[in-house]
Amino acid sequence: MISAKRTRPDERRRRRAITRLAKLLRRRSVRNLRSLAAQRGIRLWIVGGSLRDALDGRAPAELDVAVSHDCAGLVAAMEAAGAGTVVPLSDASPRVFRIAGADEIDCAEIEGGSIESDMARRDFTVNAMAFDPESRIWIDPYDGAADLARRRLRLVSAANLSDDPLRALRVARFVATHGLRPDAEALRVIRAVAPRLREVAPERIRVELLKTLQAAKVQRSLEVLLRTGLLEPALRRAVVAAMPGSLLRRFDAPGIGRLPLEDRGRLRLAMLAVALHLSPADAASWLADLRFSRADCADVAALMTLADGIRHLRTSREAWGWVRDAGSRRALALQLFALLHPAQARRAKSLGRLRPRRRRRFAVSGRDILAWLGIPPGPRVGQLLRELEIEELRGDIRSRAAARRWLLQQQKKDFPALSTASPAPYLTRSKAFVDER
Repeated sequence: MISAKRTRPDERRRRRAITRLAKLLRRRSVRNLRSLAAQRGIRLWIVGGSLRDALDGRAPAELDVAVSHDCAGLVAAMEAAGAGTVVPLSDASPRVFRIAGADEIDCAEIEGGSIESDMARRDFTVNAMAFDPESRIWIDPYDGAADLARRRLRLVSAANLSDDPLRALRVARFVATHGLRPDAEALRVIRAVAPRLREVAPERIRVELLKTLQAAKVQRSLEVLLRTGLLEPALRRAVVAAMPGSLLRRFDAPGIGRLPLEDRGRLRLAMLAVALHLSPADAASWLADLRFSRADCADVAALMTLADGIRHLRTSREAWGWVRDAGSRRALALQLFALLHPAQARRAKSLGRLRPRRRRRFAVSGRDILAWLGIPPGPRVGQLLRELEIEELRGDIRSRAAARRWLLQQQKKDFPALSTASPAPYLTRSKAFVDER
């Protein structure tokens, strides 16, 4: 076993890191954790992402701790004290628990009987560091602080990656979130481990994939995944021939990094689905297989449908129908279309300039239409409601009385029923749509 050594990183970086960690340690939940650990004779260290981010000049969003023993008892005592709900994150040894409350604390029991032995089981050197808040001693047996300063991603041990192939996928996250670069040895081992990623539960794949896609910049991460053969087993799809460099560059297009994390992830998932030549329905099924939420599956499929629909708009009324159907997804769908069809970006800008009138507080229901027009219940009612909403968006109808008059006029004109087979009537053809440039 490699002899453990205790080293101190650059003094300035260390002092800044301790300041950031001190803010975490002053939180009430963390003080309670340390107090309960001391009462039970449990030693506690700050480890993993919290320490890495503090050293890297980032304010840790959560606290990762390792304890000498009785982790389950400690987190149960925290829950009893009202610090939050205990959520098991791993059933394998060592068991990992999350205390989900005002502050998120991830807690795990050390392996091997000592903190140095526990560090030897970590994936990368930048994660194989620990800090004792009582003695204020840094434990860095593999020079992780130096690797972090050099932006180098280096393995603690090739065997550690082989033990858990998901660790190979984490390389993409660290490339995206911290700008780290895997060294030659890491790349060699990752290529060897890549095929075994198919053995990993899709739930775990989803977590890592989403963390990567939500980063500000992901192009280099995707290139690493392609180069190491990780992307195909991670996505459970053949992707090498379907990922041209021009499309990879668009994953970091201006504006994406400013989106909220959730929108950023869904936009890039939609781009991946298009690169895989999936239809919206197939994309929803693919994401469901990767254990994404129903909301994520539905939103990605809807974004793809809306983006594709833009190409078929021909009239102003169809454009307003698209705005109505897009709703809150409008901006993201326009951004997706511009990324997938850069030559038609002006069309997206034209749609973006359509400004719906502020709607007054009046509502027309299907029951109103049945009463006003004397027609039987059926698909026609929903179609008329949709057309009415388009008129409201355009500002042509601003009251219930105006809505009733408009509906009666449509009836007098013998307004033809729209095909119920078409999920989006704005895809029909009529007079040429003139972009409002």
